[in-house]
Amino acid sequence: MSTPERKQPRIALVTGAAGGIGAAIARRLSKEGVQVVLADLRADRLAPLVAENTGPFAALEVDLTDRASLPDFVDRAWEVFGGLDILVNAAGLYPSAPLLEMRDDQWDQVMEVNLSAVFSLSRAFARRVVDAGTGGHIVNISSGASARARRGAAHYCTSKAGLDMLTKAFALELAEHRIHVNAVSPGFIEVDSEVNPLGADYVRSIRGGQPWPRAGVPEDIAGAVAYLCGPDAEWITGASLSVDGGAGTGNAALPLS
Repeated sequence: MSTPERKQPRIALVTGAAGGIGAAIARRLSKEGVQVVLADLRADRLAPLVAENTGPFAALEVDLTDRASLPDFVDRAWEVFGGLDILVNAAGLYPSAPLLEMRDDQWDQVMEVNLSAVFSLSRAFARRVVDAGTGGHIVNISSGASARARRGAAHYCTSKAGLDMLTKAFALELAEHRIHVNAVSPGFIEVDSEVNPLGADYVRSIRGGQPWPRAGVPEDIAGAVAYLCGPDAEWITGASLSVDGGAGTGNAALPLS
């Protein structure tokens, strides 16, 4: 199965690029020689990243809850640098809401951003790549919460579990077109976020469950994404790579009596 080679450099679209993880991914891909189209709900939040001049960045505004607009958005992103080779779905919401108090609109918003938008963007991206015949990569940012439920996060955990299965389904159907589809599943990553604020008690409880003796940082996730988009991962698709300091292995210690 032959695939036309796209001229270098490669081109990536990264959603949620104003966030800590999304920005780190954009910087790492740029360091690897990739031209990056940055996307976020507010384009002005992308200005500091563009101003760094560490690589060819372009900024686009996108509302991931407006699903009808997403195919046209992918078309706009495609035209910025003349194509796309990589889509990184890094945008995500993780608000806290107790199950019995959760409103329908809270559930719907998380599902729209974390799952439905990923489907719509990935489908539109894949259609363009299939038409171009160049192959490519889709990397979804999942979570350890896809396999371990958390109090106050029924919507978030469910959306990430669905995302893991969506990753497998896309990988299964797109392999014949040489489109790799994988996920990176972060553990707790310390990021200052005005969109997804976390309380100090929650942060301490999560960090206490990580066997590896340091906190996760966005660059840990960026490195995993770069690997999955690189030549050493050519035979990997449909996988979810855990980058969690060992948190997914089990409880770090017995409770003290």
